Parts: sequence; structure tokens; C-alpha cells
Amino acid sequence: MARRRQQQQQEQELAEDDAETALLDSEHEDVIPEAEYNVFTFKRQEEANTMGQFDRKAQSQPKHGKPSDSGASRAPPPPPKSRPLERGPGFQQKAPPKKSQPPKNGFPNLQPSILPIELQQLILDIFRATFPFEDFADLKPLLGQINEALVKRDFDEAFRKEEFREGYAIRWSPTRALVFANVFAQICDEHGDSPWMERSLGGDGNAPAKALCFGGGAAEVMAMAGVMRYRRADAAGRPDAGLLSPSPPPYIDLHLLDAADWSGVVSKLTTGLETPPELSKYASAAARARNASFLSPRALKATCTQTHVLGLAQEELQSLFAPDVTLVTLLFTLNDLYTTSIRRTTSFLRKLTAVVPTGCLLLVVDAHGASSTADGIENGQEEPYPMSWLLDKVMLPTQVKVEDELVPKREWEKLMGNTNRLFKFPEKGLSYPAGLENLKLQVHLFKRV
Repeated sequence: MARRRQQQQQEQELAEDDAETALLDSEHEDVIPEAEYNVFTFKRQEEANTMGQFDRKAQSQPKHGKPSDSGASRAPPPPPKSRPLERGPGFQQKAPPKKSQPPKNGFPNLQPSILPIELQQLILDIFRATFPFEDFADLKPLLGQINEALVKRDFDEAFRKEEFREGYAIRWSPTRALVFANVFAQICDEHGDSPWMERSLGGDGNAPAKALCFGGGAAEVMAMAGVMRYRRADAAGRPDAGLLSPSPPPYIDLHLLDAADWSGVVSKLTTGLETPPELSKYASAAARARNASFLSPRALKATCTQTHVLGLAQEELQSLFAPDVTLVTLLFTLNDLYTTSIRRTTSFLRKLTAVVPTGCLLLVVDAHGASSTADGIENGQEEPYPMSWLLDKVMLPTQVKVEDELVPKREWEKLMGNTNRLFKFPEKGLSYPAGLENLKLQVHLFKRV
């Protein structure tokens, strides 16, 4: 037994020696120690992770797309954004150009020119025939005096003489008359269901359309005549008008109130509206047969009252209104009143609200950007107030105090409000020696409820 055990031990030692010899003699296998093997395995794994970032995913898209079939060469690289210039110590970087900014209030809305050009030219012809002058240059000294007084807002001086009032009617009234006429025509088209529009179109039998014009004068009369001629075919004069009797009642009854006496100017213009234009002595018999006035006789009635509007008591204001007054206008007048006194003008508008009948329209037209100043309450300095803001503050109060409680109150409905409007005259088609000027204005239309 001892010999067999010794023999097995010798065989085991020989087997271990053979295995060690085979391992040392191997020339085709790299044997790495255990420590070095661990470092090598970590580096291979890190390289595999890094290269995996660039593996094409199943849903990824090629960066430059598929090459085209045209065989065209690859596009050249884009040019540099700036030249690689050497910049010395005196170089200063230029500021980037500023972007153009739109106007603060935006572009004005164009006031549509609704009346035909031929009709507008007829209105200008009546001004020209009513107040004739040989040369417009001869009027410049007179117009200079009027303009100087207007700039100073000395209206008593500007309109103190008939000569001054006629000069104003020649130079400034034609532009405003055409602007007002087109504003009236737009209101007729957009608000034809109002009592004023129905009566002005003859929809209420023989009842005339009555209007009260504060600060009214020549421009209001001619504007009303123009829109009436535009809206009613029977308002135009006819060659045989002198043979008709009796005369029909007026279609429009205007009551003009102003601190100046415009009765002479208005009377001359009314006569010009009802008189056929003078023809040349060489005019044919056919031309004479169809010659007619702008309006039929007494189609338009105009009454002037000289008074200071801000001095009217509520009883006096009440007496001016009849139940059938359906239109009140303040055309280039309200801001002048605000300039005189914001407090008194606010009181006037409140008294007007108390006496105006339901359904009556109030039209306010004034210069774009019109504003007035008043003594500031906090700092004692004069602060400008936009006319449109002052107007809405009175006409559209959000709440009023009734028995120590604030309750909503709605006395007016605003139908139209535009503070930036431009009326442009056409470059061709209208002719007037004194000239016509484009006008920037604001328009507000209210309805009594």
C-alpha cells in the first residue's frame, strides 16, 4: 500500500511539471498577469463606450441627406461674415443700425371721399361765385390778419368785421365744407336708420330734418347742401323751378349758433345755392334750357343766432331744442371751448345731455391731436388733456352717485370714434384758386339713449 501511494504521488508531480512546461513554451498565446488584465479590460470597455456615441441609430437621419443624382460637386463653404482685417489701436466698433420704428399712433385712417368729384366741384364753384375776387394775391394781406388772430386764438378779432368773415369763408371754409360733407355722407351710409337720416331722406312725410350746429357757419351750410344733393334726387334744382308753386317745405332746417355774426355770409351762400350759375353770352339755347341751381328753392333753411355757447343757462339751452331736433354738431368747435374753460365746457355738455331728446345724434369733428390744458391739482403745473379723453369722460361715465351709492349710468351710445383720420383731396379733378388742404381730424358720433 505504501508503494502504491508513493507511485501515485510521483505521477501527480510529473503531470504538474508537464502543464507548467507547456504553459512556458507556448509561442502563440499572450499571457497577461491578473492586475494588468484588469486594467486592459477597463480601457477596452471605455473605448467601446466612446465609439458607441457615433453609431448610427435606427431612426436617425443623415446630416446632409442623400447625394443628388446630378453629379454636381459639393457646394463651397459659406463666405465669412466679416473680412479678416487687421484692426489697429484707433479702431472703433460701429453701432448696429437702428431698426425703423412705426409711428407711435400708427398711420391715420383715410376718410373716404364719398361725394362724386363733380358734385364737390360744384360746391367750390358756389364759393367762387358767391365771393368773387380778381386775384387771390390781393387777398393775402387780409388773410394774414385773420390767420394771425386765429393763431393767437383771438376769435373776436378774427371775425369782428364782415370783411374778415368773408375772407375766412373764401380761404378756409371750402376745405372744411368738403370734409364735413363726406363725413355726413359716411354717417348716412352707415347709420341710415336714425331719425335724422330718415327725415333728411324724406322718410317722415313733410317734416324737415332739424339740426343744431354749435359754432356753425359757412362750412356747415355748404356741407349739408352737398350731402342733401347727394342723397336726394328731388333736392336738386330744376330749370322750371321758378314756375312751381307753392314752394315745398324745407328738407333740412339748420340752426347755427356762434359768437360771431355769420348771418350775412350764410345768406349769400344760401342765395348762391338756389340761383342757377351765370352762363356765358355764347352759351347755346340747349345749355340755357337745362341750366339749374344747385338746390331747389328753399330746400335748405338756415338760421343764425349770435351767442356765447358757454354762457347759456340750461333754460336757454332747453328753448333751442324742439322735440324733433335729431342732430347736434360741434365741428371744429369743442376743443376751442375746452381751451377757453374745461370746467365750463364740461358743464355745457352735461346741460346738453339733459335737454337732448332720445335718439338724437351728436357729431363732434375736430383736429387730430386736439388737446387743452388746465391747472394741475397736484403739482400746480399745466397739464395737457386730449380732447377725446375729456369728451368720453363726460359722455360715457362708468358710474354715477345716486343716494350715496355708485350705480352704472348710460346716457349716450358711441357709434363712431376715430382720433386719427386723414382726408386727402384728389390730385386731379378739383380746382379752387385759394387752394385746398389735406386735413387730419378726429370724428366722434354719439346717440342719446
